[in-house]
Amino acid sequence: MILSHNKLEFKEMYKKNIIFLSLLIFTISSCGGGGGGSATEAPQQNSNTPAPAPAPAPAPSPPPSPSSVTSNLVAQAKGTINGEISYKDINREFILYVPSSYDSSAKQPLIFNFHGYGSNANEQMNYGDLRSQSDANGFILVHPEALDDIGGTSYWNMGGWTISAHDDLEFIDNLINLLMDKYSVNAERIYSTGMSNGGFFSFHLACNLNASFAAIASVTGSMSYETFENCNARKPTPVLQIHGSIDTVVPYNGIESIMKPVSDVIEYWKLNNGCDDFILSSPDVLPGVTSWTETYLFENCLNGTQNIHLYVQGARHIWPGSIYERINSPNASQRIWDFFSKYDINGVIQ
Repeated sequence: MILSHNKLEFKEMYKKNIIFLSLLIFTISSCGGGGGGSATEAPQQNSNTPAPAPAPAPAPSPPPSPSSVTSNLVAQAKGTINGEISYKDINREFILYVPSSYDSSAKQPLIFNFHGYGSNANEQMNYGDLRSQSDANGFILVHPEALDDIGGTSYWNMGGWTISAHDDLEFIDNLINLLMDKYSVNAERIYSTGMSNGGFFSFHLACNLNASFAAIASVTGSMSYETFENCNARKPTPVLQIHGSIDTVVPYNGIESIMKPVSDVIEYWKLNNGCDDFILSSPDVLPGVTSWTETYLFENCLNGTQNIHLYVQGARHIWPGSIYERINSPNASQRIWDFFSKYDINGVIQ
């Protein structure tokens, strides 16, 4: 268990996972993927770039009947719960966090928090920690566990270089239904965030389970070419993108044929959501620190929503504000909740 280690041990474990992902991406790109390089330039306006035409939605497979989905969850239980769900002879795991402030007499928000490539649910719960925000606001927090690739490394299947036979979309769809059955969940206030591959997967959910998610936030993630080219977002979906300027694992400029440049991703969601061109707010500069943040606001989007891009100058492949990072940077967890708390599936909460 991560909680039995000290903070230094935890950070070293996380760094090993990041190094492994770096080696994988280098290997893929050297086999013909092309190079993206590190990015140092902030977003540029690109009003001439049209959003990719949405692909026809595949016919949805019928969800398993309630009797075919089983779980160890006890309805309305609070605390940190190691959960299991089984369907179609498939067993999946997750860590659920239900704060003591959870009130079952009212419908509560639900946030999915996805780990990165080579990481796991427990590491993400501690590294990209949203529990203090959950305690203060009563929302339910779930950390799903990914399956392993053929090399034994955990990852979320969102096409491109992560493609595999297992269906993570079905897993999340079933998990939403399970949590709505066991808890008082507001179906109009379900959100997704994640680190790295978890950020990629949050975009994948916004494209493929668009009707289920009110908003998403990606930390150090982007979109695979497959997700980008086949995105089928049928409604405006507010997006918060947090990315470091010197991230070399998921470079700001992308990697050809593997991951899109962050600027292309931001442009896609600007057009999908019908937003105006960005307004650059005053940078958040703190005395004596090496990192500062440029905030790009995309306003007047459909349904009164807004897209936000936090460009963290001097930040690498990190979750800004994590207690395991020494860099003084914006608290990503608090920024994510502040963003989510404004929206439901219909847009701005009235």
